[in-house]
Amino acid sequence: MTIKKETIVGSRVLESQIAFQTALKGYAVITGASMGLGKAFAIECAKRNMNLILISLPDENLSELCGELELAYGIKAHYCETDLTTREAVEELAQSINEKFSVQMIINNAGIGGSRIFSDTPVDYLENIILLNINAMVFLTRLLLPELKRHPSAFILNVSSLAALSPLPFKTVYPASKAFIHHFSQGLKAELRDSNVSVSVLSPGPILTNSDVSKRINGQSFYVKQCILPAEKIAQIAIEKLLKGKAVIIPGILNKFNAFMIRLIPIDIRINIGTSIFKRELKKKKNYEGTDYRGKRVAWQQPNKEALAKRL
Repeated sequence: MTIKKETIVGSRVLESQIAFQTALKGYAVITGASMGLGKAFAIECAKRNMNLILISLPDENLSELCGELELAYGIKAHYCETDLTTREAVEELAQSINEKFSVQMIINNAGIGGSRIFSDTPVDYLENIILLNINAMVFLTRLLLPELKRHPSAFILNVSSLAALSPLPFKTVYPASKAFIHHFSQGLKAELRDSNVSVSVLSPGPILTNSDVSKRINGQSFYVKQCILPAEKIAQIAIEKLLKGKAVIIPGILNKFNAFMIRLIPIDIRINIGTSIFKRELKKKKNYEGTDYRGKRVAWQQPNKEALAKRL
């Protein structure tokens, strides 16, 4: 993907960008940054003159993305390719970041999920969902929080999902992990209310990110398709609301309506609707959603400490 520098038009957007540049002098850490929504976050932050630390699995072409962003927007972009499902990797990453960078924003975007029959799902796959969606997000936030508190203003954005609002058959662990993110974020926001750190949680609906997700979404109903937003639009909305201190961010009018209806409809009816939808999806093809596609990988290696230090 070739990234082109764009001209910002309109006084309101320009004022927002100037305020962003004035308030935030540190780096933004973005996990799951190599594709989809994570990559859109990287581009959006670069447009706003933020320096970046991008995190993804090995062999995700982060070096190329960093180079494109530096060239297009005149920012500094560093990267680290590592597997955040291991606590050691998270701790080493956080230590390296704390030693070398001034961090003012964290976007915990990395995640994995999909539709599977629970009894047929490998335990390793279930464990990876929990380790990445929950553990990595909590540990990285905790380890970088002291650095955030050093700044006059700092921000944490955790990516949840509308799936967090209801149990979903044939997904089971994924929406439960997203519900954890939702509650964790709101609890942490209240805890940090009197501090300089603002916490927001993003709960998007369906996102057009890659060909696999597009095929899965295209098999859904007409109404579901109307709820889809491109990753770039979601990233733009999320960053704007994050900087305004919005606690829960739901991009799109239809998705806001969906969130309202999900809470209104009795849980038994919600589960029956979900069962019908995801049974149909399973019959067509097993696709995986999220920004971190370790579920498709057979194996990979952790970078050693020397490689980690070099990349950052």
